[in-house]
Amino acid sequence: MKKMSQLMIVILAIGILSGCQNAATIPQDTPGSDEEKMVSPYIGAWESVSAENLGNGTFGTRYFNLTEGEWEVKFTLYLDSTLQMPVFEFRGVGGYEVQGQSQIVDGAENALFKFDNKYVTLLTDNPDVINGFGFGSCNLEQGKAQDITEDGCSFLVSKSVCGQEYDLLKLDNGLLYFGMRPAEGDMCAEERRPTALFYPLKRKG
Repeated sequence: MKKMSQLMIVILAIGILSGCQNAATIPQDTPGSDEEKMVSPYIGAWESVSAENLGNGTFGTRYFNLTEGEWEVKFTLYLDSTLQMPVFEFRGVGGYEVQGQSQIVDGAENALFKFDNKYVTLLTDNPDVINGFGFGSCNLEQGKAQDITEDGCSFLVSKSVCGQEYDLLKLDNGLLYFGMRPAEGDMCAEERRPTALFYPLKRKG
């Protein structure tokens, strides 16, 4: 594989953290009963329905585990739609809170997800890919999770740089939607909260 240019690194980084720029088609909400609303409908393990096209030739899968006030996310990036060429897995854990109805996205709720710890696991041994993603200076060992909470790694920034993300949640017809990340930048501040929804997630198992 040819060595990736610095511009390609930036493009890939934006694609990874921002997602594709086309929002998923979201059906209208189906209101639940009052009894159902008494228990948070978001609690549970959720995973991608299929490979998610992030653009720039990259694809991703997501896994979320939401309990009462705690969350875990695992994001894996691939270089192919059949998910046979993984590059890395990012894992984050922390607390979260649902903050009330969104005034922008119909049927969605605002949510704040905090990071207590962040980890990255290198899943490739291709040096061009490793260096192309900026992982060469992170002292990563293939297949071994490394804590990047304090120092970050390439575009995966430390907790001190981004310790929380302002997001959206919407449950519709048994599928869970998070917000679609901005085309540029992050979700570390209130004004960066998504204004549209991303690919759906299904309950795991």
